[in-house]
Amino acid sequence: MLTQIANIIAEAETMRGAYFFQSPRNAGARRSYEKYHSHDEVAWSEGGHDYTAKFDVSCTCSGVYAKGTYTRDGKATTLTAIRNSYKRLLQAEGR
Repeated sequence: MLTQIANIIAEAETMRGAYFFQSPRNAGARRSYEKYHSHDEVAWSEGGHDYTAKFDVSCTCSGVYAKGTYTRDGKATTLTAIRNSYKRLLQAEGR
């Protein structure tokens, strides 16, 4: 679970300027790019709160679009809250 959360955080930081990335040329490459850079939803509990994080990437002929979906107790939250929760989970494990 911690690895999945770390991957979502890293991907969100990498894809921050995705709108300006050049999309792959053919449809097969675009679908492969989407699959490689998208991450399924991860759910965890920390500090009495329930969190979820998911990251989707989609490509069109003209651009790359990235969207992170983050929730805390079922309400939308930010990547910063997810990052802070991840840091607390690492501290709890003694890393």
